[in-house]
Amino acid sequence: MTKKMKKIGSMVALLMLVLLAACGAAEEVEPTPDLNAVKTEAVQAAMAELTAIAALADPTETQPAPTMTPLPTATLFVPTSASSASGGSSGGSSGGSGGSSGTPIPTATPDAWRCEIVDEYPLDKPQMTGWIYDRHFIIKNIGTATWLASDVYVEYDDTCKRCENITYQTKFNISKNVAPGDTIDIVFDVAVPTNPVDPPGYTMAWDMISENAGLICEFWNNVPSTYPAPTKTPDN
Repeated sequence: MTKKMKKIGSMVALLMLVLLAACGAAEEVEPTPDLNAVKTEAVQAAMAELTAIAALADPTETQPAPTMTPLPTATLFVPTSASSASGGSSGGSSGGSGGSSGTPIPTATPDAWRCEIVDEYPLDKPQMTGWIYDRHFIIKNIGTATWLASDVYVEYDDTCKRCENITYQTKFNISKNVAPGDTIDIVFDVAVPTNPVDPPGYTMAWDMISENAGLICEFWNNVPSTYPAPTKTPDN
């Protein structure tokens, strides 16, 4: 019995020695290093060293670069029609505008007193001295007011500094009432002076005037030059 106990004790002691040896061996084994962690530490150390070198070379380079403030984006303006802004339908027929919007363009107020020279004859040309001829101006009423014979007259414009009246007529009333759209024939008796003259000749300016409304129209006549009348051949 004693021998068995000794044998068992020897086996237990041996087993304890094996376990202690195994634990000691386990404690002496070093862990396997993490390669990724080693690489990361190496890169960080290199970057720190480069940053320090750059700071010694030019301290300004270590300062952070200025950031750019983004420009505000444009807001597009979309016009709103008057009808949609007021809650109405843009396709409606109210107002008679056909769906258009905006302020209407004002129409021009018709001029009550206007004229237009639609024809004249004979045209300005050299004339024979001592000759008398009729100068016609066909004038149309293109205004909205009727020209009354008792109100409208024609007068020679003596304010013209280069003009010279070569007719006995200086002022006369028109011969009839002229409604809008109608015409009137204004006639002058032009008496060509007996003395020849070179250009610019004889120029006349005439005004058609309303006693109530003022100047209606202005027209001109010119005899650019004159030439002497042929002498009479004496009888034998």
